[in-house]
Amino acid sequence: MNLDEYCGLDGVALGELIKNKEILPTELAQLAKTAAKNVEDHLNASVEIFETPISRPSQSSGPLAGVPMFLKDILATIDGVKQECGSRLLKDTVSGTTSHFSRRILDAGLQVIGRSSCPEFGLTLTTESTAEGITRNPWNLNKIAGGSSGGSAALVAAGVVPVAHTNDGGGSTRVPASACGNLGLKTSRGLVSLGPRLNDVLAPLVSEGCNSRTVRDTAAFLDVVSGPESGDAVITAKPEREFLSQHNISPKTLRIAVCGQSLLGNIPLEGFIHNELERVAQVLTDLGHEVELHTPTFFSDGQHVVNAFKTLWLSLAGASIGSAAINSGRTPSVETLEPVTLKMYEAGLKVSAIEKDLALSISNGLANEVAEFFNAYDLLLTPTFISETPDVKSNITLTSDLSLDDWFYNATSHVPHPALANLTGIPAISIPCALAPDGMPLGMQFFAPLGHDLLLLQIAHQIEQAIPWIGRRPSIYASSLN
Repeated sequence: MNLDEYCGLDGVALGELIKNKEILPTELAQLAKTAAKNVEDHLNASVEIFETPISRPSQSSGPLAGVPMFLKDILATIDGVKQECGSRLLKDTVSGTTSHFSRRILDAGLQVIGRSSCPEFGLTLTTESTAEGITRNPWNLNKIAGGSSGGSAALVAAGVVPVAHTNDGGGSTRVPASACGNLGLKTSRGLVSLGPRLNDVLAPLVSEGCNSRTVRDTAAFLDVVSGPESGDAVITAKPEREFLSQHNISPKTLRIAVCGQSLLGNIPLEGFIHNELERVAQVLTDLGHEVELHTPTFFSDGQHVVNAFKTLWLSLAGASIGSAAINSGRTPSVETLEPVTLKMYEAGLKVSAIEKDLALSISNGLANEVAEFFNAYDLLLTPTFISETPDVKSNITLTSDLSLDDWFYNATSHVPHPALANLTGIPAISIPCALAPDGMPLGMQFFAPLGHDLLLLQIAHQIEQAIPWIGRRPSIYASSLN
């Protein structure tokens, strides 16, 4: 197999070749490493490429056994492997545990060939950091790759690996998927374990997941990582059958609400995004679904929702950075943290128990409003970005000199919708079915009721057939850089 053949196949197709003994896992790992090295000088998307892939002898005959992937440099851990979270505070820190998520990946026979980049502690929507530099978008090197899973997203888009680990605390799987032209699913709260270090009581905003180029790869990956683990505080039941075997079953006629209004009402959607939203809505109508322009009532006080998310985000940042400082033996300061990160840490320490409880109460109330909305509709559709993909080195980096309030507003103004899923626990998916006038990818985001992750995969598969994206290649592509 040559590099172009490798880059053109998704994970399920590669797994089938391994299963049929047409190629060895070691050969695939070498192709992936070559691909990663080809793009690294352009994208700066990998923190580390392992000399020997991390895998374990597996009897698994699952669809992704032997397939190479990257692990994002935050949250999911492997014992004995560095995890630095894009920060000088954690430089050279080695994990002492293997997370349930990582154990499931290794048990399924996947090969982890390296660590992908992220912004400092995953705290912004662009993957730029003092510690690791700028991760660039393979479609346009002057554009962000998204964050906080920008490294994984860029590597998938550039054909380096078919699937890569991401996580999502406010859009960090879906935002880079939109920027890089991938599929990105934020799963229902409790469907994928965060243990043993975290659970959904300690980190209610966060979910583990992946970016991929095909719906079936995301479905197969979800089969691997989903399901309860000992110590989990929240459990979302899996379907009785596998996601992969059901993802290509066409759903019944769905009632889909299309929202062309921003959650931040004073910041409208850019014109071309509104046009693409209407185009995708017409495709859904042509597929036989009942599509209706509708703005949910919970958008009427969007700033209230964003403020609640901000409180929980700052609290999570304060706790995460404080814990990291204890583990690393270093002190949070201007020498170890970027300016906005330090401001978040200091603000997070000041969030009172009452303020956090009030924010959780708002999120609980919002979850009830969302549940009532889904009594009338099956899905909600919004754009992932409401603006064009930002340039690198902008004021959404953590090195910005903006005040924390101004920085947060500026960052949220690009992607106000994704955090709705994190606050309420519902699943959401960004599908690369739209385009900006300059040819940049643009994701359209579907939300579904809690536990209806399969429905998101099924609508994504329908759109994948109606508006194929798999043949599109960015200018920086691994097999074209030999």
